[in-house]
Amino acid sequence: MGTKIHVLHCGYIKIAKYLTDSGGRFTADIVKAATAPDKGRITLPVSTYLIEHNTGLYLVDTGLSREISPGGEYNRKAVENVLPKHLAALYHPFVPLGMTVIEQLGARGIKPEDIKAVLITHLDADHAAGLRSLEKAQRIIIPEDEAYWSVRTKYRMRQARKLWETTDYERLFYRGCQLGPMNRAIDVIGDESIMMVNLPGHTDGQAGVLVRDGNRSVLIAADAAFSPYNWKNICPVGLGADTALQKKTLKWISETAADPTCIQVLCSHDPDVQPQTIEI
Repeated sequence: MGTKIHVLHCGYIKIAKYLTDSGGRFTADIVKAATAPDKGRITLPVSTYLIEHNTGLYLVDTGLSREISPGGEYNRKAVENVLPKHLAALYHPFVPLGMTVIEQLGARGIKPEDIKAVLITHLDADHAAGLRSLEKAQRIIIPEDEAYWSVRTKYRMRQARKLWETTDYERLFYRGCQLGPMNRAIDVIGDESIMMVNLPGHTDGQAGVLVRDGNRSVLIAADAAFSPYNWKNICPVGLGADTALQKKTLKWISETAADPTCIQVLCSHDPDVQPQTIEI
């Protein structure tokens, strides 16, 4: 049986539409994006990925938590109990009932302790808010570059530390390898079949996840791009940390997508990618 990747939508964010292809720094965009009117916003899915591998189950990111959306709809007060007000205003997040990652795993008969590792691509709230519900996973892996910078400088504005610092996690360093725009990656299992590849720009420590089976692969690009438009046109999304690195990363993704061994590139907020199962 080949490796399978189950694409799960674990909530939605309703963000300023221009952020999908505007480039720009987080510190410059935050006020404008947080105050965008409803008519200027676009609703995007928040995806997580369940990898069914011959060594067990692996989960990429955690999506939004039920505490953010108790009734399954956008609830400003509930969001502000979990996130700082400026992030609540930025994301307008909500999670329909039954859609959190822990709810979807439970519907499949999967318990947190059945997960071999939770792989966090970066610590923005829409990727890490469900982490507490997965504390019993066998491993939780956060790239050291991401964890280090999360509590410093500009990242203190965008990453809610309380979402992840209470969990038992591993902070792993990227190692040198011939992979990614920076030639740095984390070999999750030790056989190069699941690689957390450093894809900086959106955040300095962001990882994508390259899943390989034989001579075929799928790249989970996290927020390096919101859709193929970004890498086909080398057009960074907004709220970035470093525009030059975003473009370097997009160029590498474009080259990877053109490689015939790569059967798909997945972006965490691509509205055209519906929940599905991809067999490598």
